[in-house]
Amino acid sequence: MPGGWTAPLGEVLGTAAWAMSPVTRENVIANLRIIAPERANASTARRVFVGQSRNYLDIFQLPKVEPKKLIAAIDHRGWDNFLRAQAQGKGVIVASAHLGPIPVVGQMLNAHGYEVVLSIETERSELQRAINRKRASMGLQFAFVENPFPVFRAIRQKKIFGLLADRAVTGVGERVPFFGRTALLPSVHIVLGLRTGAPVVPGFSVREHGRLSASFEPPLEIPQTGDRDADVREGVRRWAEVLERYVRKAPEQWAVFERFWER
Repeated sequence: MPGGWTAPLGEVLGTAAWAMSPVTRENVIANLRIIAPERANASTARRVFVGQSRNYLDIFQLPKVEPKKLIAAIDHRGWDNFLRAQAQGKGVIVASAHLGPIPVVGQMLNAHGYEVVLSIETERSELQRAINRKRASMGLQFAFVENPFPVFRAIRQKKIFGLLADRAVTGVGERVPFFGRTALLPSVHIVLGLRTGAPVVPGFSVREHGRLSASFEPPLEIPQTGDRDADVREGVRRWAEVLERYVRKAPEQWAVFERFWER
C-alpha cells in the first residue's frame, strides 16, 4: 500500500497509547489470557494498540488510493462466496469484527463498484467525525445503529450492508459459547438475515507478511424452525464459531479494549 509512513507512525502512536493506558492495557491482557494464553503478555498487548493506531491511519490513506491499486493490494480469499451471495439479488449482509485493518473489507467492496452501507455508532468525538468524513469521501454510506430503517432500505435496494458483529454495543444480543466461555455477541445481523432473506456472509481482514487480506466465508446457514428466538440464538452461535476461528489465528489483531467476558 502507498504511504509507507503509516507503519512507523502507527508504531510510535500505538506504543504511546499502550504506555499511557495501564487499565486498558490490563483489559487487553485479560482478553488474551482467554483467546491466546501463551501470548498473554505486555508485548502482545502493545501489538494490539499499534495495530489499532495503524487502522486509524489507514482510514486517512485509503481515500488517496485508486480503486484498481486498492484491489490489487488486497489478497482476496473466498471471493466466490461473496459473489454467489450477491448473485441471489437480495442484498448481502457482511458481518465483520474489530479484527485486523477494519476499513479494508468495506472499502474493497466499494472499490469493486458495490454500494456499501456501514453501521456506525453515534459520533461523539471529532476523531469519529473525521474518520467518517474520510470514509464517506470514498463513497461509503452510513446508517446509525440506533435507527434500523436505513438498514432495511439498503437491503431492499440490494446494497451491501456491513457491520462489526463482535461487540454488542447496544447491549442487544445473545449469550453464546465463545472461546469456551459464555459471551454476549450482537444478533442484529442474524435478525436482519431472517427478516429480509439476505445472506449473512462473514468477512474479515488481517495483515499478513506485509500484505492485506480479505476473507469471505460461505453465508451462515441460519435455521428457520418457526421458533424465532431459538433460530436467532442458533444463528449467533454459528457466527461465534466462525469469529472464534479468525480471532484465534490473529489474536494480536483483535482490537477490543474492554474486558470482553465481563459484560
